[in-house]
Amino acid sequence: MTFYNREGMLYARINGKRISTKLKYSKENIKLFTSYSKNDEFFSKFNVDNINIPTVIELCEEVLEEKEAQLKPTSMCMYRSMFKTYIVPYFNKRIDEIEPLDIDKWYKNFTNKSGIITSESVLKPAFEKAILRKYITTSPFVITKPRLKSTYKINPFTLQEIELLLHNSNGWFKNFIGLCFFTGARTGEILALKWCDINFNNYTIDINKTQTNGFTQSPKTESSIRIIDMLPQSEDFLKNQRKETGLREYVFLPKGKKICTSSYLTPTWNNLLIQVGLEHRGIYQTRHSFASNMLSNKEDLNWVSQTLGHKNPGITQQKYFKYIPAKRNERKNTFLDTIDTKSAQSI
Repeated sequence: MTFYNREGMLYARINGKRISTKLKYSKENIKLFTSYSKNDEFFSKFNVDNINIPTVIELCEEVLEEKEAQLKPTSMCMYRSMFKTYIVPYFNKRIDEIEPLDIDKWYKNFTNKSGIITSESVLKPAFEKAILRKYITTSPFVITKPRLKSTYKINPFTLQEIELLLHNSNGWFKNFIGLCFFTGARTGEILALKWCDINFNNYTIDINKTQTNGFTQSPKTESSIRIIDMLPQSEDFLKNQRKETGLREYVFLPKGKKICTSSYLTPTWNNLLIQVGLEHRGIYQTRHSFASNMLSNKEDLNWVSQTLGHKNPGITQQKYFKYIPAKRNERKNTFLDTIDTKSAQSI
């Protein structure tokens, strides 16, 4: 229930209906009217249905509970984080009190497209529930949402920069980023690798899980579950890493402990970039570096796409189009043979 001052008279909005209380606007009359409204007699007098209309937050929590039964734990962490950051502070009202203007103001809080999409996937179903339960008749999502562009840019490392990074790193971290650069795997996929996934006889690596925000789960998409070639460079880094972990279960266990999240790598990665004098780039750029370097050196598009775990080569081509030479040749030994990772390991 909300109150309004209209020409000195006290008006109230109750369950979506505005009524006159026939009282003068004052704090005392607001308290009196609020107290009186608790009686069933009040609702019959003013012809208002005695129903408990939920808040937007309450209905959004129902939506989240339904999603929890369908989504991965890491996805739920993302949804709940967006819920707390972008929904709770702006929609602590009854569902019938939200108007299109509120949605328009809400949209202005976003700076990226993905944030809007994730938040809308919680908020819109809440209003759909309200319509089905007859709390409201229409959804306030009738305005055009802003067109926001992603600020993320693919900024791969060159072959020379990769060699520089490898020569100036050591131990398990050198092996880790080496594997990132020469498998194209996502950092979470490499963190989740076990030695049973590594086949030195067939020279393959089985990508079948990922490590994200403390959870080990299936990879991002169905196509992400894949067996990839173990390039000679990857073999060198894996064999050196075997000396680090011995017979333990996981490939990467710095200080004898499993890495639960990619954020653990950030300080070491950032310090390495500073040490060699390279501009800051996220560690995920190692994946883009694999794709861009392979394609620009005429490796087969289908092979690169399968190695990356893309659903089809069209996705790879669209994403890395500018790195694909105009004329393609058959796949053969090219720049892979030019990188001396064995000498890098000795430094």
